[in-house]
Amino acid sequence: MSDMRTSLRCACGSESGWLLVEVADGLPAANCRACSGHLMALDDYRRWHERAGATGVADVATIDLPPSDATDNARHCPHCARFMQRLRVGAPVDFRIDRCSPCQQVWFDDGEWTALSQAGLAQRLLDVLSDGWQRQVRTEDVRERRQADLCERHGAERLHELARMRDWLNAQPQREELLALLRAGW
Repeated sequence: MSDMRTSLRCACGSESGWLLVEVADGLPAANCRACSGHLMALDDYRRWHERAGATGVADVATIDLPPSDATDNARHCPHCARFMQRLRVGAPVDFRIDRCSPCQQVWFDDGEWTALSQAGLAQRLLDVLSDGWQRQVRTEDVRERRQADLCERHGAERLHELARMRDWLNAQPQREELLALLRAGW
């Protein structure tokens, strides 16, 4: 990574240069001196991941979330200048990580790697970047929007009562028969 630092161009537009840092023990990244973002080679991450071993998920209340990136605009890769993919992390921290598929670089805005680590997801970066993870994040978004829409239309108390009844029905051995009685207006 040290040879490429001279050719990197940060999206912040600064010419203040780059520092080679370790974002975790033995995990190098190029740090933009102006915006404090980090560019990490996925090959470096894979080597670190193999050596580091798994860690648990932290208590969500202790996670310092990075400042929200107000724009959904794609950034240019500091390494190759192609557009990077913006991929959502999802719960328990929700921000976007930028990945350049052609040159296998990942960009972390200031605080994002720390938040990812505090959430216990640093060891799962490759999962977060995967299509399956991204599908799961989108599915959860749809579920949450549907829940909010139902709450708006019917009220939270009614939905809570329906959920209580659903849970009770699901626990009944004659669930289908009970549902049929309800539908028939017994």
